[in-house]
Amino acid sequence: MASASVMGSGSVSGSCCLFGLGRAMRWGETLLLAVIFAVAHTQSPLFYSNQNQYLLHGLAAAGVGYLHEDWLANTRDPTPLFSWLVAVGYRQGGSAFIHGAYFLLLMVYFISVRWLVTAIPPWPATAAARWSFAAVFTAAHAAGPRLLSVALTGTDYPWYLQCGVANQYLLGPGLQPSAFGVLLVSGLAALAHRHPLWAAVLTAGTCLFHPTYLLPAGLLLTAYVLVHLQDARQGPVAGGMVLLATLMLLPVMAYTVFTFGSANPHTWSEAQRILVEVRIPHHAVIDRWFAGIDALQLGWVVLGLYLVRSTPWGKALMLAAAGGLTLSLMQYWTQSHLLALLFPWRISAVLVPVATAIISARLAMQVATTAWVLPVAGAVLAGLGLAGGAVMALGWGYQMNRDEEGLLGYVREHVQPGQTYLLPVRFPAVRQGRGTASTTFTPAPRPRPDSPLIPVDLQRFRLATGAPIYVDFKAIPYYDLEVLEWYRRMQQCEQWYAGGWDSPQRRDQLRCEGITHVVAPAAQPLTAYYLRPVYHDAAYVVYRVE
Repeated sequence: MASASVMGSGSVSGSCCLFGLGRAMRWGETLLLAVIFAVAHTQSPLFYSNQNQYLLHGLAAAGVGYLHEDWLANTRDPTPLFSWLVAVGYRQGGSAFIHGAYFLLLMVYFISVRWLVTAIPPWPATAAARWSFAAVFTAAHAAGPRLLSVALTGTDYPWYLQCGVANQYLLGPGLQPSAFGVLLVSGLAALAHRHPLWAAVLTAGTCLFHPTYLLPAGLLLTAYVLVHLQDARQGPVAGGMVLLATLMLLPVMAYTVFTFGSANPHTWSEAQRILVEVRIPHHAVIDRWFAGIDALQLGWVVLGLYLVRSTPWGKALMLAAAGGLTLSLMQYWTQSHLLALLFPWRISAVLVPVATAIISARLAMQVATTAWVLPVAGAVLAGLGLAGGAVMALGWGYQMNRDEEGLLGYVREHVQPGQTYLLPVRFPAVRQGRGTASTTFTPAPRPRPDSPLIPVDLQRFRLATGAPIYVDFKAIPYYDLEVLEWYRRMQQCEQWYAGGWDSPQRRDQLRCEGITHVVAPAAQPLTAYYLRPVYHDAAYVVYRVE
């Protein structure tokens, strides 16, 4: 008996060891696939696109150059928690922290999606299914296919499999507050695996990093609660979700209201108009951004939701999608600037990549037991990872104007306290045309007067040099009085560069605005008795205001 007992105990112990080893191997596989996804996706070098706005407050607080003297760095911060993380992380790890944090978010996104699709019945627990899903889903996000699409067609078509309508997205080129939208996918995965309280925490937690997610998160949380309320026994769980979400969202809503609210209806209304119609019509005006590709994306979402219509989380997604569509139509009918700035269509930034994940999973299920799938999927993933590494190493994407490198280097080496640079910026023709597209892997937009794209020239000036600037178009404030001041500065800047530098009042105007240096294109040099050239190259000239 004793011998039998010992044998039985050994058998149980061996089974536990094998189970533990199996779990460890499964987690190792998951992490490996997540790393491949992050490498294949790639990320931009520092100070690209929206980073020039969202990193400013954090880098100013971290003591980078003289950014603490910059006008925009002293406006009200819409993402204080994100800025705090940037400040702390940059002090400790420099640029490595920025890249490392985004790499981690890319991994969290992939792991969340991978966890989500295992809730699609009947998900097969085979290596072929897991690896084939990873290959298809990674290919929809990877830099290699996107770059190839641009080379062959001039358009980044794979981008539309991961971004929402109006060019709203979770994953962009690099670390910015919107990247924390991956937590919305994490919350959905938690709901699908019957962890509703975690779903509420993760979904609401997204708004701590980016208040723009308040409406999409609210739509998702409302849908989650409604689905649970269909079962009377789930009432306490639904109440717990509401309580947790409320506790997390209240500080965000209070900060947003008290920091960016206004008691002046006129300035409030005018600031909203400027943001919607002048600065971001490509995100906020349906007539500006809606095109045929957006209709195809909506069809893609419908297909994805249809495939999971029988699951509770699928029903929740359908409710959230219906809410976003209703509010979007309401905004179109009313032309409300306030509702436009709440971006009811931003829920599509979750729905489109989730639909891509669902459809990818359904494809993987079809080959779940096919022997040749595993090596083919492994080869595809290896190729995508190598292509992503090549894109970053060789600079095939994320184009910026190389002609400004000399200018940036000079200013970075010579900037002093109390200096403010005036840059040749203008209002681009963003109100013209229809539709939106990704320019991540296309040549850098040039500053043509008729271009509907925002030129990248000098967008990175303040962050790359640590020098305060007077104004630029890309980076904006959100408090109404500060929006009006930004608009005034942009108009003033355009007026100055239109000519009249020799007028007696121009020098006094520049000094009154605190401008100490003026940057001009070398092809359009400035002539005035008080402007002394201190740097010039083939592209730009820098003048000191005497």
